[in-house]
Amino acid sequence: MAESSDESVRGKAYGFHRAMDGIGSVSGAALAFLLLPILGYRNIFLFAFIPGIIAVFVILFIKEKKTPAREEEPKEISIKLSFKELPMNLKLFIIVSSIFALGHFGYAFLLLRAVDIGLADNMAILLYVLLYIVYTVCAIPSGTLSDKIGRKPVLRAGYVLFGITSLGLVFTSNIYSILFLFVIYGIFYAMIDGTQRAFVVDLAPKHLKATALGTFHAAIGLVALPGGYIAGLLWDKISPETTFIYGLTLAIISLVLLTFVKDKMRR
Repeated sequence: MAESSDESVRGKAYGFHRAMDGIGSVSGAALAFLLLPILGYRNIFLFAFIPGIIAVFVILFIKEKKTPAREEEPKEISIKLSFKELPMNLKLFIIVSSIFALGHFGYAFLLLRAVDIGLADNMAILLYVLLYIVYTVCAIPSGTLSDKIGRKPVLRAGYVLFGITSLGLVFTSNIYSILFLFVIYGIFYAMIDGTQRAFVVDLAPKHLKATALGTFHAAIGLVALPGGYIAGLLWDKISPETTFIYGLTLAIISLVLLTFVKDKMRR
């Protein structure tokens, strides 16, 4: 993705990628729901194997973009992943993203909150579908916006929307407010998901794009487990509201720290 798109439309490219992922998620869930009574659980999992096989064959026809060697790039690149080789500015952004991810409790807690205020389980599933529809619709416009005004303003707006969602979940008590917060969460997720990846590529040296993306996803993945555990622990041991206050607090910290990350100078 990073090699196949021009810098001027990189955000849009990542937005398109995330939108297609969202379409797959919604379509897959809908198909599973419709076919479950007919096929049963075992056959549903076997059926899910088919798109994966098709994807493997399709990727064989994708031609990898060849980039000419540049003088400033080293002729030999060590295969050893080295965090030290990445620019300090990029490291800072990865740290900021990791702090935010630590407090990003995920849509599962929104569903739990919906059920907690009395929403039926089947209605909660519809809210999940709504969330991903909003996410899919907003992913490409969010990426395009980041190409025009910069990655940081879009990320800031995303962090703010997550904060609004978290604060709203502390006080929500009816289905209409939950519905509104699911929409806000879908917009937030669309704004940061592809934009973060595009920003990582922007900040990475040309010969370390893959290393940068790998480091970014590794960092996010490493904090996801303890982040989810902390959110669940706060929910069970103290209160659901504490979970969302925790998410709001880390979102504010991330928003402040993001100001210290420098934008890449555009030509």
